[in-house]
Amino acid sequence: MPGSTRRHLRALATAALALVAFLSITAIAAAKPHTTLYVSPTGSDAGTCTRRAPCKTIGAAVSKAAKGDTVKVERGTYNEQVTLTSDISLIGVHKPVIDATGQNNGVLIKGPGANGALVRGFVIKNATFEGILAVSAARLAIERNAVLDNDQGAKAADPTGECAPTGAVPGDCGEGLHLMSVVRSVVSGNLVTANDGGILLTDELGPTAHNVISRNRSLDNVFDCGITLASHNTSAFQNGAVQPSKGGVYGNTVTGNVADGNGTKGQGGGILLAGPGPGTAVYNNVVSDNTADNNGLAGVTLHSHAPGQDLNGNKIVGNRLRNDGLTPDSSFNETGTVGILLGSASPLTGTVIAGNRISDTQFGIWTINVPKIKRGANRFHHVEVPLQQS
Repeated sequence: MPGSTRRHLRALATAALALVAFLSITAIAAAKPHTTLYVSPTGSDAGTCTRRAPCKTIGAAVSKAAKGDTVKVERGTYNEQVTLTSDISLIGVHKPVIDATGQNNGVLIKGPGANGALVRGFVIKNATFEGILAVSAARLAIERNAVLDNDQGAKAADPTGECAPTGAVPGDCGEGLHLMSVVRSVVSGNLVTANDGGILLTDELGPTAHNVISRNRSLDNVFDCGITLASHNTSAFQNGAVQPSKGGVYGNTVTGNVADGNGTKGQGGGILLAGPGPGTAVYNNVVSDNTADNNGLAGVTLHSHAPGQDLNGNKIVGNRLRNDGLTPDSSFNETGTVGILLGSASPLTGTVIAGNRISDTQFGIWTINVPKIKRGANRFHHVEVPLQQS
């Protein structure tokens, strides 16, 4: 090979290596490392939110955080509403308190920019509406928080917003922890207590689907349910078919939770699946391996109040239910304590009720328009009427 050709090839190779090195350096420079910001009651919002110069409020640190950053909040009480609109990990150290007195929510997670956000390790209390509200987001993790004494707006002399009544119908303050049109997210290990209701999944702005609600304790939310899957979107079921891109509460898994003492002063069960009117849809959800004791309505309740809904394909399996149905369920003329009540205005298909252990009730399983259940499919102890089916 002539010397000039070799020199030309070496020059090309050197140039190529230089280009690769330049692109690598550029990529490293462009990929800003994630930062941890710090918050302390003794900090200052004029600071840089470093460990040595922490911010004083959570909101200030969140406003300075970039996508993918972590905000660590030290022990103390923070009187504010925290709003997440980007992918931030918000982590409480030693259970800091977000006291949302006078605020709509304690933590608001809003919009697709917040996809992937994490909220962990807080005590969240005294919000007018929900303690934690997540809206139109995906891949969230809400874990190991204590959400208590929210829904304060229900106690106001003149309730406003979602707590305001509509005619003779009382307002619905939305529960302590609320996923509204949220998908592929995890709510796990939270204590949700002393709110009007506990954990709520709804679909007003689009589907709420493929979420996992696991290992939570929803206790003594005495005016509503411990865990509710409710479709409010009348576009979720149209022309005899579900519309999964428009709405519906479907494909969710509710497992390993404790839902005790809920709804005893209102109309609330342990775990409820419901569609209030035509066009709504709550389908293909799994309710498994939960405990529900001493609730106002049945331990697990399904209400389908009108034709033109889809509440098919739900599976209720392996739950332990005791002494539920303390408040008679007027919706379907149920008159005694009951472990599982599934009532539908039109026949359901694909419903599975199996492997549940029900004790200390007058009725074990009460169904209307549900496929017949074999007595041996579930276990009963101290139950007067194991199956009431019509």
